Amino acid sequence: MRFIVISILAAALLASCATTTRNWKSNDLPGKFSASFAYFNGREKHTVDLTKDEILFLKYSLTAVNGNITLSVSHNGVVIWEKKVTGTSDTAEHHLAALSTGRYIITVSGENAAGSFNVTYKTVLPKTVQVITNRNIELYGLMMVLDDGPEMLSRKDTMVFNGRKAVWAQWYGMVPRNYERYKAFDTCRIMSIYRKMQTEGYFYDFFVGFLFQVNEVPFAHINATTDHQQIARFSPHGDMAEARQKAADFLDALNDFSRAIDMDAYLTRNKPYYDLALASVMKNVPRGDFLPVMEQYYRKQFSEYSLVPSLTLFTDMGFGTMNQSTRKIYSTFGSFTFQSFDSNHLDMGFDDPVRIRALAAHEFGHSFANPAIDSLPSPLLTETTYLYEPIKAEMKNQAYNSWLTCLYEHLVRAGEVIVAEKIGDSARAASSLQDNINKGFIYLPFMVQELKEWDKHTSSGNFNEAVLQMMRKLKEAYKPAKQ
Repeated sequence: MRFIVISILAAALLASCATTTRNWKSNDLPGKFSASFAYFNGREKHTVDLTKDEILFLKYSLTAVNGNITLSVSHNGVVIWEKKVTGTSDTAEHHLAALSTGRYIITVSGENAAGSFNVTYKTVLPKTVQVITNRNIELYGLMMVLDDGPEMLSRKDTMVFNGRKAVWAQWYGMVPRNYERYKAFDTCRIMSIYRKMQTEGYFYDFFVGFLFQVNEVPFAHINATTDHQQIARFSPHGDMAEARQKAADFLDALNDFSRAIDMDAYLTRNKPYYDLALASVMKNVPRGDFLPVMEQYYRKQFSEYSLVPSLTLFTDMGFGTMNQSTRKIYSTFGSFTFQSFDSNHLDMGFDDPVRIRALAAHEFGHSFANPAIDSLPSPLLTETTYLYEPIKAEMKNQAYNSWLTCLYEHLVRAGEVIVAEKIGDSARAASSLQDNINKGFIYLPFMVQELKEWDKHTSSGNFNEAVLQMMRKLKEAYKPAKQ
């Protein structure tokens, strides 16, 4: 009798673990599984092997007409994430970083369910933001100091900088120190070339963009990965031979300047300051899922992302640039606030986690977003210029002097909001959205909503196409009323 009871219990347990279906239609592939059904009671599983910190991306659509459908991820028998729908549907995405190396199980469970599910997944290695010093940028910053230092240091009026009253020399902490030390080199050949180029319309961003694409001083020269467009800009006539010669002359003079001031000695003497600047930024870089999530949203990838804090660029100054050949993105910037050279309270003004994360999202975002605006049909840009009129005054106050630059900023800021939500920082997403609306970016809510809908329902779509469709809808949504 005891044997019969045990056998009945075992059979009941086995039956409870079995999967029962009716009208089951499925598609099961690596990285994707889906099914529709009139009845589903049981489990469907896929397994994924992850190394520690590797990221699992899930995109899912669950529809439970009746009963319950649950999507979950488990590791070592413990559920680490799940989503359940009952008598409803949900389409969304989720990502998680592996807490340890091992096998992770993706499970769709049905409990007396009728409906469907569609799950796609992939794994992505974490990406780290590089934090580096670039000799070319530091030397260029010294050129800026020699060029602008006298006027800056002559200003004795007191201003409020970052909530504190100070004269300009106090705000630009390293500038007076560097100017006094290197002002004798103001007559170097590179300064004559630099000043002449400025009168011809070459601005800070041109020099920064070019200097990231050549070898570092004192051996700076054009190489195989220097973008031709960067070189071509040296010739106002589009003459490539002339452009190469002018670029070579500029770099030759830059190398001489590097040797004249003894760049190695400068970096050695200031090593404690540079070490602190790098450490301050490094400890505040975005976490390992930030870049993969950004790449997932924009449907684009770059080979390397670098933050380049500078002690010679002016306080609160920054530039973002990209090398098309190597697919590397750089964001270089001066200190965020006042600096202290007191050995007991040494502070290079870079220890600001909010600014660093925002800087990475914004400056890296331009390399993702700007090409989508550049790919828009010219007639569409022309037809939507009326959208600039209501915000022109506020945009010009922020140096966005055209509808094109305004669009760049709108799209990048929309990406910042969406990516912040994706990495779980909903508070920052909400505050960023509201802050930007207050600054005059009134089309941001519309753009965010449209791009979120595209992202939600499109697994591998083209971001440029998404922006094109969004712009067409924006044009209609804000069409001026007929007189």
